[in-house]
Amino acid sequence: MGISRHWRLGIVALVAALGACSSPQGVKPNMAVPGPRDDAGGDPAQACGKVTEAPLGQVGTLLVWNTQDTLFVRLSGVSPWQLTESHAYAGTSAPGNWWDFPAQAVHDPYVGTFTYAFALADLGANPGDTLHVAGHAFLMTPSYNFNEAQGHTEFVVNRCGTTPPPPGKDIVVFNDINPFDNTGMANDNNKLMVKNLVNYTTSGPRGTGTKVLFDRGRDSVCGGTGECNDSNLSTMRSIIAGEGFAIEELGSTAGSITTLPADVKVIFLWNPRETFTNGEINVFKQFASEGGRVVFIGEWQGYYDAITLENDFLGKMGAVMTNTGQAVDCGYNTLPQASLRPHQITQGMTDVTIACSSVLVPGPNDYPLYYDSSNTKVLSAVATIDPTPLPLGFVQPARVTMAPQSLHPLLNPSSATGY
Repeated sequence: MGISRHWRLGIVALVAALGACSSPQGVKPNMAVPGPRDDAGGDPAQACGKVTEAPLGQVGTLLVWNTQDTLFVRLSGVSPWQLTESHAYAGTSAPGNWWDFPAQAVHDPYVGTFTYAFALADLGANPGDTLHVAGHAFLMTPSYNFNEAQGHTEFVVNRCGTTPPPPGKDIVVFNDINPFDNTGMANDNNKLMVKNLVNYTTSGPRGTGTKVLFDRGRDSVCGGTGECNDSNLSTMRSIIAGEGFAIEELGSTAGSITTLPADVKVIFLWNPRETFTNGEINVFKQFASEGGRVVFIGEWQGYYDAITLENDFLGKMGAVMTNTGQAVDCGYNTLPQASLRPHQITQGMTDVTIACSSVLVPGPNDYPLYYDSSNTKVLSAVATIDPTPLPLGFVQPARVTMAPQSLHPLLNPSSATGY
């Protein structure tokens, strides 16, 4: 049996009363009832990257995702609650009062869920940008219980398809130190790659930074073997200095990174073996949000025994890619141009010299830089960093189970080249 007109008028009056009660003291909201509106639809399964969920008070949920051109905001009631009226906001600044939200709808009949769509172009939002998203609703149960609920979350716009992320605000992964040692750097293309790593244009204050940090602390493997000491990286260091950057050693230990100097543009993490705390992860996220670039240099399993640490670090930074530990193209090899993928980092390169790199499995929004000699396995990739701070007690679920490294061919675990 439908709800009578008498009941409907009473409901509208009660909704107005609820709205007035929820407004700040001395402020009277505009209670003009919004008109009917079509549900925007959308399918979270078609989202670019991850879908964000946040509570809508105690009786609902707020679901946010994006496609190539559109941001979707879905409000839902938890059964038996249904939406009688809803309001949504998305923008680069924090939301104001719910009655000023630009997207509003009244629901007759009441609905369990409703989706709003915002054109990303209208929001001035690009992949990697952070948006404030908020929802507000009046809800009712079949037994005429009423409630008001609202929620707010920050959402990082995900990149879609194979478009490379913009430079800066990114994490670059090389599972091989040898492109940067003196042998690898004998290749002019490797020299160009280093120049591209430190010379990029980005928004934010880090874009004008004049320093590059090397972190060979945290019980670094290559720091311990000497394979990434100053002598073995002398050509790389000269290239960076020639581009106008000063190189400083960070030498971090677990928990020691509490801030990064304002003039740092790029930081290289060389084979770390001590886990980064969530507080340190948040320092890197802040660094990236200001336009900084993080370069993580891992290795193959057998030489580098902290692949679980690497994958945990990547996941917490917002990258979906994982290091499998599989060693390929051991000994020094020069990969052809066909192995390269277009990106600011590979711009102008025609090949690249590596030695025994570990294989990466990229996520849907991670972008490969180059593949192995068979052009089938990703060896280096880049991802946009999610700047949303982690709760200090957050634990990243394990995402990959490492298989033992094959003993054929026999590789030398004391050498990054495998021999």
